[in-house]
Amino acid sequence: AAALLLQASFMTMVFAFLIGFFGAPRFILKQMTARRQKKFLEDFADALESMVRLLKAGMPVGEAIAMIAREFHGPLGEEMGRVYESQKIGVPLGEAVMESAERMPLPEVRMFATGIVIQQQTGASLSDVLLNLSALIRARFRLRRKVHALSAEAKSSAAIIGALPVVVSVGLYFVNPDYISLLFTTPTGKMYLTGAVCWMVIGMLVMKQMINFKV
Repeated sequence: AAALLLQASFMTMVFAFLIGFFGAPRFILKQMTARRQKKFLEDFADALESMVRLLKAGMPVGEAIAMIAREFHGPLGEEMGRVYESQKIGVPLGEAVMESAERMPLPEVRMFATGIVIQQQTGASLSDVLLNLSALIRARFRLRRKVHALSAEAKSSAAIIGALPVVVSVGLYFVNPDYISLLFTTPTGKMYLTGAVCWMVIGMLVMKQMINFKV
């Protein structure tokens, strides 16, 4: 729609269509995945500690997982419920938790699945493994919050810098539309506008990479 309003060339409209048709859904799906994984991790440490208490009370691992699925809601309860349902139809517990790690590709979930598999094969103490994993998850959360707080100022600056040209252009359009309309109506203006947009996008991507710390 933006390309049509700007009366862009055919190739520009093709690329805009590809970005809108393939890029936008992928971006939205990525954001939804990140929110789901964040919600999962928020409850995962508490769930592991609850599982440790159930195991120490003498409950089997499979029943402890079923209890976690009933007690916790959201992504965590759904995943634990799938693991328990897989057990009920004959899938080994180790294989069921490894499938859960594929659906929820997080290092913490892979460590949990590995601990379950090792316990199933060797009979080692699962309580100690889950306690250590719970402590690790909480430590990672504290570090992630600290990094987020330290990078908040840089993120705000990047957002202001990225929004400033748009805000100035909109304000100039209301003040003097004939002056800025040259960017949309003349070939030279369209070329300058395209170059400015490309460089702004590149600059925003560079700033995003500079302030994107993975924990």
